[in-house]
Amino acid sequence: MKKNKILITLLALITFTFGACSDYEDTEEVSPSVSKDNPEVRFDFDNPTTFEFDPASNIEFSLSVIRNNESGKLEVPLYVLQNTENSFVFPESIVFEDGEDTTSITIGISDSAPIGEVLPFQIEIDESFINPYLETTYSIFEGEVAIIKWNQLGTVHFYDSFSFYSIAEVDLEQRDDMPEVYRINSPYTEGILLEAEWEGWIGGPTQDKIVFTVDGDNVTWEGFWYTNLLYQGVSGQSIKAYLPSAIGKEGDEQSVVVKDDDENILYFELYPSFYIDGLGGFGLNPVFLGFPGYDLSSVLELPVYED
Repeated sequence: MKKNKILITLLALITFTFGACSDYEDTEEVSPSVSKDNPEVRFDFDNPTTFEFDPASNIEFSLSVIRNNESGKLEVPLYVLQNTENSFVFPESIVFEDGEDTTSITIGISDSAPIGEVLPFQIEIDESFINPYLETTYSIFEGEVAIIKWNQLGTVHFYDSFSFYSIAEVDLEQRDDMPEVYRINSPYTEGILLEAEWEGWIGGPTQDKIVFTVDGDNVTWEGFWYTNLLYQGVSGQSIKAYLPSAIGKEGDEQSVVVKDDDENILYFELYPSFYIDGLGGFGLNPVFLGFPGYDLSSVLELPVYED
């Protein structure tokens, strides 16, 4: 009886399988063709994708758009795929004047856009004006905008014991809606690095601002900051100042806020791990960021760099 039941089950399975196959219909979908006159309109690959503005400024920004020829005026419909909280004012089309192979669109920000939030947006070029097979086609643009007020605290001292021989001067700012967040302009200029005898190693990535967050007695930052240095000058081997935990190392707790008896911040004492991805690093090295009124130069007995 058991053998008969197994046989019946197998026969039923085979019948179902072949029945299902007989219902299958092979279809062929033709890929869309592209006319030789297609203008191949696309967003410039070098457009930035993140933007930050002060709420007091006249907020708008531009994106560059390219086509493959310069002949004739061309108007291309532009579609909005995402407009977070209706914060953005988009043009309805992209316009190339006769003789232009590059143009730009201007995107405005509504007065009702929320402050202190990241606002994503997404726009798309009409598909009849693009070439989907072009390797450099960027017909959909995704970006984000943040409107943030920063309060100027003044010019302060910054010293990186790994990278510098002297102290850099930077502008210190505090975020208005998140007072535990501070930022400085990047101090890693070519001049101060040459003074520290890094010739041949300069030319790595940089960023405009370095952002720090106070968490109780400790200070953290987002992953790493760039030092403008390349290991032995090799492209792609940038030396970064990592938050140790970002590369699985210990030492985050060593980066602290130092205050006076009245709880005023005197300086940050930071211990980033200087590291090259895929190669290794130089371990923790102290970095100091003074606050207004604190003379880091006198305390460390180091000169202030003069450009």
